[in-house]
Amino acid sequence: MGVGLVGRIRERVQTTGIENTLKYAGAVLADQVNSFCQETVLDLKYSGRVLYGNEKTRFKQLGANDVYHTDYSAMPLIFDYVAIKPQDVLVDVGCGKGRVINYWLSRGYQNKMIGLELDPAVAAQTVRQFARREQVRIIAGDAVDNMPSEGTIFYFYNPFEWDKVAQFEERLVSMAGNKAVTVIYYNPKSLSVFANRNWDM
Repeated sequence: MGVGLVGRIRERVQTTGIENTLKYAGAVLADQVNSFCQETVLDLKYSGRVLYGNEKTRFKQLGANDVYHTDYSAMPLIFDYVAIKPQDVLVDVGCGKGRVINYWLSRGYQNKMIGLELDPAVAAQTVRQFARREQVRIIAGDAVDNMPSEGTIFYFYNPFEWDKVAQFEERLVSMAGNKAVTVIYYNPKSLSVFANRNWDM
């Protein structure tokens, strides 16, 4: 990675000059510092702790992928295109440390929010940080087995391998019946699972 970065810097200096390269680097650094500050404020305001850091899963054998955060900066691009109604129940599948729930709270949603998290240690910490928020419930365990029947909008950031996504889709279709359900799938590596007559994509 270091060689790639040095190569990119050298190429930029050659094509745009040292002054423009330094201006660009300053703008990038300022943007990163600004994002870091905004994300830290949201973390502390709604979770009482900083939520940085991805984690290797201890449950690969169950089809789980590693724990990654959805960047706050990406969330408006994701959720501004979803009509969230007051009666919707929002479900974060593989909620990890709760950043998506933080974002929903920051938007002032009064909806019931449910986080599903396989790792019991991560889930226990997330339960503690949302303990005072009655509208938020964190469920530890397998998302397919613990899928809340009242859920209407399901968000997930590629938490499973393909086989597990297929189980999730099958269970969701069975559970939903005639109820309208929206799935927001970020980093959709197993999107083909939803390419059937049950879904409009």
